[in-house]
Amino acid sequence: MMNVDAPQTDWRKSRRFDQAEETAGGRSGFLSRRSPVVIAACLLMAGWFVLLCGGNLDPNATEAKLGLASSEGIGPYAQIYGRWDPSLWPAQVLTSQLWAWGEGGRGSSAAIRWPSAIAAVAIGLILGRRANRVLGPRAAILTALCLFGSLAMIDRSANLGLDMIAGLAILGALERLLNRGSDLAAGIWASLAFLAGGIPPVVVILLPTIVLGRRKAALSWRMAVPVALTFAAWSVWVLDSAPSELWGAALALPFTQKLSWTLPLVILLAGWPWVPFASLIASRMIRQGWTPSQRSWVVGWLQVAGVATVAGSLIPGMAACATIAAFGALAVVSAAVLDRILGGNASPATNRLFVALAFATVLVWALLTIPLGGYLAAAVSYYRQTAVLLLTLTIGTMLLSMAALGERQVRWAFGALVAVACMLKLVHAGIYVPERNYRLSEGPWGRAIGQWVPPNWPIYTFHSWSTDLAFATDRPVRQLPDPKLLQFKPKDRPHYVLLLRPEFDHWPESAPKIQKIRSFLDQRGNERILARTEGEVFIRKL
Repeated sequence: MMNVDAPQTDWRKSRRFDQAEETAGGRSGFLSRRSPVVIAACLLMAGWFVLLCGGNLDPNATEAKLGLASSEGIGPYAQIYGRWDPSLWPAQVLTSQLWAWGEGGRGSSAAIRWPSAIAAVAIGLILGRRANRVLGPRAAILTALCLFGSLAMIDRSANLGLDMIAGLAILGALERLLNRGSDLAAGIWASLAFLAGGIPPVVVILLPTIVLGRRKAALSWRMAVPVALTFAAWSVWVLDSAPSELWGAALALPFTQKLSWTLPLVILLAGWPWVPFASLIASRMIRQGWTPSQRSWVVGWLQVAGVATVAGSLIPGMAACATIAAFGALAVVSAAVLDRILGGNASPATNRLFVALAFATVLVWALLTIPLGGYLAAAVSYYRQTAVLLLTLTIGTMLLSMAALGERQVRWAFGALVAVACMLKLVHAGIYVPERNYRLSEGPWGRAIGQWVPPNWPIYTFHSWSTDLAFATDRPVRQLPDPKLLQFKPKDRPHYVLLLRPEFDHWPESAPKIQKIRSFLDQRGNERILARTEGEVFIRKL
């Protein structure tokens, strides 16, 4: 699949010969392979694109499950509303629980966002380090730019179906397969991928071992044993801690999802604005400029992207894992292609195509942002300064890309693309995040409810509320099947309940009496009522 001039690599070469071949053509001086400039540039991009405002976005309903689980006990699954939820795996939950533990034991948006941000930075550093060793320092910087400066790592939300914790394990395993083969380290990465997402991440890792057609990358016992041992240990943990039915439910749940026919568009959106430039690898001069091992490495990532895209589109439950694998692989390919173009090693036709594609990217950006920026600058005073800055930068970038197109200047076109990536971060941090937190998030409503309940006191419900609303209350939420069960709760203090209007109006006479505390209206005008049972409220002072 996608065998673009893939060489028949002799994997019996010595490690020393491989390293000597990979370092052929290396640079010296300002951009040497050990230059601190490379590390500083990668960390600077990670700080600007990923870490800046990394914990500001309120979670959606899917992410809020992780936030609720972060303040619960450790287990083989997440615990939501006091019950097991097999949709979240232990590696995801444990990272958020560690962050929440550092904040005092209560989950917050930071417990969801920051582990994901750190995993995203780790992905960029791992792939950038390998690009530095194989292609050189400029390719390492470009790899970090194509990863960190993409929508996937700027946003890092479940809107694109991405999980950076599982993505770190998947891309770590694939990187090991392409460079050192199917060894113990690849098996450890695959084991972590299983703990982060179950069977789908492991399938995404194992499929390339078949498609790549490389003897060294074929599945071996050294890679399979850690995965098998991890699966066995996790199964024992599950059967010891939870009902046995959940074992099968957790393994089968991903495969009950629908097929994702739009996955290629999702991958393109996740890697925007850099992923489209991976298509320029079709240029023969681009490929011929690499040594055999370099070409094998880049084409191997291209094959990984193709396998992940096909598998994610045709196998239920594979879309999320396939997206992160294909996005990371295409980002590496894009960086390798850009390294050749910026180094002056592409044909004039390829340079013209690159400039034209860069102009089209800037044009799409301008068509989206100029109407939006003009409306915000004129109608919403809160975003006026940001909107005016966005309009100014967009117009300047458009003029730069037009000049690059007219003069066929590759570096000007590349500068316009960098400007688009920076403006994407500006829009996300300055407009999208505050707007979503204020208008679309359940955070304001959840915090309004939580302020009427003493800290650490549970809120009881009798049907499933939105998880992001429950998370935003910053209080433990427990779901009971019937209001009558409240009479079996301790009677030395009142108990808080969150109800809909019909539930409050038809409160059972056999249940403990309640009194209304406050009514709240949601975005659609539906009423939510916070009430409590009778009794005195005593708050212990610390």
